[in-house]
Amino acid sequence: MVYEKYYERIPLPLFVVDLEGTVIYCNEEGKKILPEDDDRECYDIDCIWKSNDHPSLPHYIKELRSSSLTNSIEVVFTSVSSKETHLIEISSLEKDRLLFVCVKSISSNHEDNMRQELSELHLKHDFLIAENPDGIIFVDPEGNITDINRSLQSMIGYEKSEIIHTYEQNISFKELKKMKYYTDRALKGKAQVYETKLTHKNGDHIYIEVKTIPIKLNHSYIGVYTILKDISAYKWAQHEAFKQEELLRSLINSMPEFVVFQNQDGQILEMNHYAKKLFNLEGRDVVGKTFAEIGSPEWDAIPLLKEGFPQKLGGETSNIHFEHQLFHNGEERTFDIVKATGPLGEEKRGYLISIGRDSTHRKRVEEDLLETKELLESIFSNSADGISVINLNGEVLKTNLAFQRLYGYSEENMPQNMIDLYPDGHYEEATYICQTVTDGNEIVDYEALRKHKDGRLIEVSVTYSPLRDKDGVVLAISAITRNIGDRKRTEELLLRSEKLSVIGQLAAAVAHEVRNPLTAVKGFIQLYKGKIDGKIHELMMSEMNRIENIISEFLSLAKPQAVTYQQANLTTLICDTLSIMESQARMSNVCIERDFGEQIHGVQCEVNQMKQVLINLIKNGIESMPDGGILTIQTREEGETFRIAISDQGVGISKERLKHLGDPFFSNKEGGTGLGLVVCYKIIHEHGGRIEFESELGVGTTVSVLLPL
Repeated sequence: MVYEKYYERIPLPLFVVDLEGTVIYCNEEGKKILPEDDDRECYDIDCIWKSNDHPSLPHYIKELRSSSLTNSIEVVFTSVSSKETHLIEISSLEKDRLLFVCVKSISSNHEDNMRQELSELHLKHDFLIAENPDGIIFVDPEGNITDINRSLQSMIGYEKSEIIHTYEQNISFKELKKMKYYTDRALKGKAQVYETKLTHKNGDHIYIEVKTIPIKLNHSYIGVYTILKDISAYKWAQHEAFKQEELLRSLINSMPEFVVFQNQDGQILEMNHYAKKLFNLEGRDVVGKTFAEIGSPEWDAIPLLKEGFPQKLGGETSNIHFEHQLFHNGEERTFDIVKATGPLGEEKRGYLISIGRDSTHRKRVEEDLLETKELLESIFSNSADGISVINLNGEVLKTNLAFQRLYGYSEENMPQNMIDLYPDGHYEEATYICQTVTDGNEIVDYEALRKHKDGRLIEVSVTYSPLRDKDGVVLAISAITRNIGDRKRTEELLLRSEKLSVIGQLAAAVAHEVRNPLTAVKGFIQLYKGKIDGKIHELMMSEMNRIENIISEFLSLAKPQAVTYQQANLTTLICDTLSIMESQARMSNVCIERDFGEQIHGVQCEVNQMKQVLINLIKNGIESMPDGGILTIQTREEGETFRIAISDQGVGISKERLKHLGDPFFSNKEGGTGLGLVVCYKIIHEHGGRIEFESELGVGTTVSVLLPL
């Protein structure tokens, strides 16, 4: 019985009385003052206490109802059994219940103490109900609300007067009617716990949890306590959680990857649509099952997912990432797979999530890109042309081995800016090139001079191209550089060869036609030797001889000569030639100095032709020093080459004229034909060698003949 819960241990005689005066309940202290020798189970209050003024019970009820529900009245009663006078406090417990408490005996201080304690107990009880954060409703057996606490008023926004007794007339919201339905069930002895929704007076919805507790007395239900707990915050949070769950599920199902959640036992907690389609599990209920139970022979990924928590996932490792090649319907496919663990609620057990993306296409593209990259790297690294990448500020970003060899640098000490490779004073050229390519234009086969590491200038042909990003914006410049020095020399040799060919053709056509009349003219001049002034005759014969020499040189260019090569010691050959030329040198006040290195190997050559070359070159050196000087002849073996260097102290040759040496009819001497050097070039070329000139105006000239050993 609910009264026992609240009143059994109160140390004052306490009685619960209905409106008829029948005692419904009394506590242990109350039983002590019941009439003796009376075994009745039911008592009227008049059989226990007699009022001194003998008013009727309805009088007290009327007096209570005229006061506040929280008030009580005090009446002096005399005990029927002990004849002692007691101060009784009467209060309204429920709509049809009165609470009689013997506060004290008028004849003893103990009764005063008991009354005080009872009063404090009532205050505590009232405070507990009034200050409870949950709403509390008291309902009588007829289902009428008899009291509510302040928390309920705050919860629904209605005053107590709008709820007590007349709520059905004053408030027309179906939520309280629903509560009334469950209250009626509680009045039949069925405790109810349920959730419902109330409407606040201002129109807001409130979610509440309701507990209805029936009050039973003497085998009958005399009322209901209804406790209402505001769970709106929880409901809204739950609603948001459901919403987020739906959003997350929608996101997972829209992913182009398979997503599988498993618990530690390998049972499937969740699987997205892509996974079901991939694993041929569409339309099947898979939650709570393992992959071993639902495995498909068409898909060998099942063994990959059979395991629970991989052994690698332990300690501080929370995820692993790997690639896996799988066969599906006979086709090999590559998947990027991530396995990660996480806690599941507050328990130690957790979940395993497996996410896999089909990367077959990406893998193939990567392989193609890798092959292309390797091909480009191979072309870049192994190209015979120098390749460099330059940013828009002219800074060198990358070079290949051919570029490094071309300029004499290593990758570590390569100049940082392209301007360092330009000859001094070529800054405007570099600026022009950068600006042109930055504007998106190519510069093809641009011929220029560039500076080698050792300071010498090299002739190059460069193609500059813009390097663009995916949007077409120029990011850098590529430069493909080719050394054209050899090509230039080859072109010069070809040009010279063409000139020689033309001269040869001319010589073949002219020499024969000129020599016959020339012989006749020379004969007549000899016949008139005594008839013409001696000086004039001598001059005429000298010029005729000169014409014959020119025709002979023409003929040497026009037709191949019978050449017999033999092993010869060039040092000896030079000494023989000098013996012929020393007289001319002395006449020109020229001193010949010799600097012969030891010659170990012989040279395959035609001796007479080599003498002709040396005579022409020594003669040119002597004639370049009209005031005399020193002519130095030096020989050296240089690896596979034998060098003969003839140096004079003559007037020197300018760079512009130096370029044309060896051209027919070009001579640095007044009255010269230039055919002597042409013949020298031809002879040395046929011997597989070359002739090089170095000269400085006012200092002298050095001509070097290089022959293979």
